Amino acid sequence: MKTYLLAGAIFALTACASVNDEGWTGQNAQPFDSARAACEIEAQAPRGAEFEACMASKGWTRPQ
Repeated sequence: MKTYLLAGAIFALTACASVNDEGWTGQNAQPFDSARAACEIEAQAPRGAEFEACMASKGWTRPQ
């Protein structure tokens, strides 16, 4: 029984966080590709402070 509870807890914790191959980490974030596309349009650039602020508003952060 303890094994099932431990496995369930591990699964629940890993299901909330995701990391993509570009180094962005999301906690309960919007899907990465749609967030990136929207932020590129909003910031008018694929990188920079405004782009990163937009991504953060959608649940994504890039490790420093």
